[in-house]
Amino acid sequence: MTAAAPVVVPTRPGPVGLASAKAPPFRLPGEHFAAAFVFLAAGAAGAVAVAPDLALGGYPLPRVIAVAHLFALGWVTTAIMGALYQFVPVALGEPIRSVRLGHAAFALHVPGLALFVCGLAFDASAVMLAGAGTFGAGILVFTGNLAATLWRSARRDVTWWALAGADAFLLATLALGILLAGNLRSGYLGGERLAALGTHLHVALAGWVLLVVVGVAHRLLPMFLLSHGAGGRFAKASVAFLAAGSVTLLAAHGGGPAAVGRWLPAALLATGLACFLAQARQFFRHRHRPALDPGMRLAAAALALLAAGLILGLVAITSWSTPRGYTAYVVALVLGLTLFVAAHAYKIVPFLVWYHRFGRLAGRQPVPRVAELYSVRAAWLAAALLAGGATALVATVASGQEDAARVAAALFAAGVAIEGAQMLGLARRKP
Repeated sequence: MTAAAPVVVPTRPGPVGLASAKAPPFRLPGEHFAAAFVFLAAGAAGAVAVAPDLALGGYPLPRVIAVAHLFALGWVTTAIMGALYQFVPVALGEPIRSVRLGHAAFALHVPGLALFVCGLAFDASAVMLAGAGTFGAGILVFTGNLAATLWRSARRDVTWWALAGADAFLLATLALGILLAGNLRSGYLGGERLAALGTHLHVALAGWVLLVVVGVAHRLLPMFLLSHGAGGRFAKASVAFLAAGSVTLLAAHGGGPAAVGRWLPAALLATGLACFLAQARQFFRHRHRPALDPGMRLAAAALALLAAGLILGLVAITSWSTPRGYTAYVVALVLGLTLFVAAHAYKIVPFLVWYHRFGRLAGRQPVPRVAELYSVRAAWLAAALLAGGATALVATVASGQEDAARVAAALFAAGVAIEGAQMLGLARRKP
C-alpha cells in the first residue's frame, strides 16, 4: 500500500499541497475529470479502430484526426482544465476569477467537442462546424477566465509564465483549428493543408499542453516524489524554449522570414522538451521516496515515451522520413502526454475525493487514508497495461505491423478501462 500524501491547507500563497481555502467547490474540477475519462475511454476505443490506419502512416485521415482530438482535446485538455481550477489557487495564491464561467466553459466545451469529433469521424461537415463553434466558444471562455486569474496574481514565477504562455497558445491553437475545419469543407488551403496541420499539432502539444505540464509538474513532481534539491533551471529553460519555438513556428506558418524555415522551430521545441525531461530526471534522482507508487511509475513511463517521441521527431523532419515514421512520432507524443496526465490523475483525484468527503471527519472518527480509497494492485495492472500498450503501439506503428498495432491498442484500452473504473469507484466513495 502506498503512503498517503500529507494534507496541508496553506495559509499563505505557495505550492505546499493540493488543497486551499481559495480553491473552487469540488464540483468544478470533478465534472472536468469525469468528462475527461469519458473522452479517454472513447479515444482508447477509437485507437483500436484506427490502429491499422496508424500502422500505414495515415495520420492525416479524418477518422484518425478525430481520435487524436479525443486524446488531445477530450482527455488531456479537459483534465488540464479541471486540474488548473484546483492547482492555480494553491500554486499562485489566487482564486479562479469566476467559478460560474468555469462551469459555462465546461458546458460549451464538452458537448461541442463531442459533436465536432462525431462530425469529423462520420464526414458530417455541418455537425463538425457546429461542434467546433461550440467548443471553440468554451475555450474562449476558459482562456479569458484563466487570463483574468493570472492577471490578478502577484506571483510571477516559472509556473505563472508557463501558464500565461500556454493560455495564449491555446488561443492560437483554436485559430489554427478553425482554419483547418473550414478547409475540410472548402479546401482553400490546397497543398498547404499538411503544413497547417503540422503547425496546429505542434502549437497545441508544445505551446499549450507541454507548457502547462512543465509549469504544473515543476510543483507537483517534487511534492509527489518528496524531492528536494533538484533546482529549477531546466524548467525555466524549457518554458523559454517551448514558447520561443511555438512563436517561430507560428511566424513561419504566417509567412515570416525565410530563415525561420522548419529547422529553427524544430530545434527550439526539441530543446524545450529535452530540458523538461532533464528537469523531471532531476526530480526523480533527488527523491526521498525510493519506492515509486503506480502513479509515479506511470509518470516515469510517460517521460520515457516523450523521450522516444523526441528522437522520432528529430528523424521525422529529415528528408528520409516516411509517413509511417511521422505518424509514430505523433503517436509517441500524444500517448506520452496522455500517460503523464493519467499518472497524475492517480494522485490528484483520490486526494480531492478524500479532502472533500473525508477531510472534515479526520480526527473525529476513523477515516481511510488516501491510498486506501482504491486498489493499488489494480492501479499497478492499469499502469502496466497503459505503459506497455502505448509503447507497443508506437513500436508497431513505426514498423508497420497492422494486426500487432491493433493488439497494442487493445492492451492500452484495457488499462484505460481499469483506471476509469477505479476513478468511477472513487467518485462514489462517501463516509
